[in-house]
Amino acid sequence: MKWRILTLFLLAQTIHATQLATTFVDVGDGVKLEVLDWGGNGRPLILLAGSGNSAHIFEDFAPKLTDICHVYGITRRGYGLSSKPERGYSVPELATDVWRVIQALHLEKPIVVGHSMAGSEISFLGQKHSADLGALIYFDALADPMDFPWSNAEYRALAMRHNDSAPGPGPRTAADNASVEAYQAYQKRAGIFPFPAGEIRSMYETNADGSVGKYRTPGSVSRAIDDGSIRRDYVGITVPVLALMAVQRPPEEQSPTGEPNKEKLPPDTAERRASARFYELEMQFIHRWESNLKSADSLAQVVEIAGAHHYMFQNEEADVLRHMRAFLAHLSAQQSVSR
Repeated sequence: MKWRILTLFLLAQTIHATQLATTFVDVGDGVKLEVLDWGGNGRPLILLAGSGNSAHIFEDFAPKLTDICHVYGITRRGYGLSSKPERGYSVPELATDVWRVIQALHLEKPIVVGHSMAGSEISFLGQKHSADLGALIYFDALADPMDFPWSNAEYRALAMRHNDSAPGPGPRTAADNASVEAYQAYQKRAGIFPFPAGEIRSMYETNADGSVGKYRTPGSVSRAIDDGSIRRDYVGITVPVLALMAVQRPPEEQSPTGEPNKEKLPPDTAERRASARFYELEMQFIHRWESNLKSADSLAQVVEIAGAHHYMFQNEEADVLRHMRAFLAHLSAQQSVSR
């Protein structure tokens, strides 16, 4: 009994020190979703990860918002430590999962933030439950799965040409999987901001020797999500919206590594023309996605962050926090006036 009390005391102390608690919420049919709670002051804010990730992807980012919000993260079904049923992966079903967590936790008018594919889920939530939400924030999450660049043959050819000229680091080796730190080092070599250690442990099983094991999510989950995708629609969303978009810098502002280039550009070449066309095609899609949001909600704020990575809340953390804080401060001011 004394051992149990000591264990509970140490667990409570750990949670207090990290401001992170984990619970599992039953959303029906025995499906339980992992919910992370970083604590904080202010109205509830929910972070939803993109495809392939769990809520732990926000472990470094979330604590930086706890001074103005009570921050939660939800790992969708099929990923991390959440249940992995055979069904329930369409956009309406995934959005309903989030809604049931909101209800179970009795969250009042939460701000819901979605990264990447979670943009579909928060859009559906906004359409169905605007009266009970506070706001929606998109992290590079306006892409329409029914209107995606890869569907364009010219874009595909240019993308493959680019990949051939700038190959990545190759597949992970046993050495790259030897530990979480080795995995993070591999991500750095791949030009990716390393995931938090907790996210790697959530995504992959951990072997007895501490090495990174197999991916926890069955391949059938990604296929089911693809099959359950729907065209992006914003009609009916009546809450304030902020959309932060990662866009390439124009080719004339890029060095070969994609960083800002202040040197004189080389003379016109086929490669340079291909790069310009690739940029033009990608921006056509991005601007169409942005236009679709603005046509449904003229008050939606769309901010393009040039040169940003898709995981903008990691790579461009300072910019993302600055835009979020300004948006949330304005939201609070509007609500104070309306009272």
